[in-house]
Amino acid sequence: MKTLLIGFLALLVMPLSAQANEEKFKEGVHYKVIAEEGTKRPEVREFFSYYCIHCYRFEVVAAAMKEAYPTSFEKSHIVSHPTLRLMARGMVAAKLFKKEEPIGKAFYQRIHDQKKQITSEEDLQAIFHVHGIEAEKFEKAMSHPLVEKQVNEMERNMNKYNIKATPTFIVNGKYEIITSGFNGSKDVVADLVEAAGYLMKK
Repeated sequence: MKTLLIGFLALLVMPLSAQANEEKFKEGVHYKVIAEEGTKRPEVREFFSYYCIHCYRFEVVAAAMKEAYPTSFEKSHIVSHPTLRLMARGMVAAKLFKKEEPIGKAFYQRIHDQKKQITSEEDLQAIFHVHGIEAEKFEKAMSHPLVEKQVNEMERNMNKYNIKATPTFIVNGKYEIITSGFNGSKDVVADLVEAAGYLMKK
């Protein structure tokens, strides 16, 4: 009898929880529908640029998303300009060395804190060198077929979702989070992470 009662209570709690999220996150305020069909698996994709100061400030959100959804969260650099494509290649190359986070942070710091541009592979190589990656290994990574493949995929997704601004968070290929809708939040990071989780299950 006790087991049956617990099961019955669980059935009551689950719909109430879902209803609470429905009331907390509203279409047109916190998210918008951008496609009829979603992706086959749950995913949260952040479109960003190392040259975007808002993306730099949103790194705390990206880190929280990655921690909450380690198998679903993915960053995708925009490639709408040769310099941005160079940065995307640098990002993927850093992944090959499993140093995407420290090198990505160095990219942001050079551009926004040190006010220095990154416009060539030589600029990238200098940063990789600081992180213990020799020039020869860097050059091999930058010319690796996987780098161009992933950058091309970033470009396809950027065009597919018609990305015009950064940062932009796309959930399941079907929903776009409206970050401005969280301006009045007491905990923006937690609410954005929760919204992503809600939309992945929606």
